Amino acid sequence: MPKLKNKILAITRSESDAKEFLQLVRDQGGRAIALPAIEIVPQSPEVAEEFLDKLCRKKHHYSVFMSQQAVNILFDLARDKIAPALKSTTVVAVGPKTKQSLEEHGIKVGLVLEKFSSFGLVDLMSGIQPAGKKIIIPRSAAANDFTTEALSRLGMDVDEILLYTVRTRTVEPIWKEFCDLLLQKKVNAIIFTSASNVKSFFEIMDEVSKDELQLDTLTKVVSIGPLTSKALRGRGVRCFEAEEHTVIGALKIAKQIL
Repeated sequence: MPKLKNKILAITRSESDAKEFLQLVRDQGGRAIALPAIEIVPQSPEVAEEFLDKLCRKKHHYSVFMSQQAVNILFDLARDKIAPALKSTTVVAVGPKTKQSLEEHGIKVGLVLEKFSSFGLVDLMSGIQPAGKKIIIPRSAAANDFTTEALSRLGMDVDEILLYTVRTRTVEPIWKEFCDLLLQKKVNAIIFTSASNVKSFFEIMDEVSKDELQLDTLTKVVSIGPLTSKALRGRGVRCFEAEEHTVIGALKIAKQIL
């Protein structure tokens, strides 16, 4: 019998970004709900020029890509210039999906983190004589200061290039259906995929539901990683954290607790 037969699992991603998750849940007999909570807003092309200029002038030892979004937006903003520039640095990918995106753009990935999170990046760098090394990170403006501060404490020269911002999406009809199922305690688990998604989820739920909801009394709450868990705990929500900080890892822990 499929392990998720008749179970309902939600994830804070758009349907297009959650295809693998949706299919895996369906294959195991369950129903998956994709909740589009945030949208990506790229910065102007000048930010890509800033990245290229700093990489050229400072000759960074490492260029770190934290997500597929960072890869895709950087190439969208300065497509033909990125690959040649990255040949001068060791490219680090946070997670297999980010590695795949880089390789699809013809980029050789030098390092892939064992722990797919900011914490994993700090662990990796702490083990390779980081003092005096230069590192550049193109990423979201919504990211917190943890990575920069932790790497700086290791003695690294850190440049962050803020490629895009995130904002809460307009409420779509699926949210009303999800809210109704949640209040009936028919949603067996919800997976949060970033701290930004935590913030936008509760903003949307404030619009959709008239009542103040204590989420962890209505369903099992799963976090993809430590920063997402911190955002949930900040809202008084108890959660289970994935050991592997990927959607697959989050689904694995969800199956264990159901």
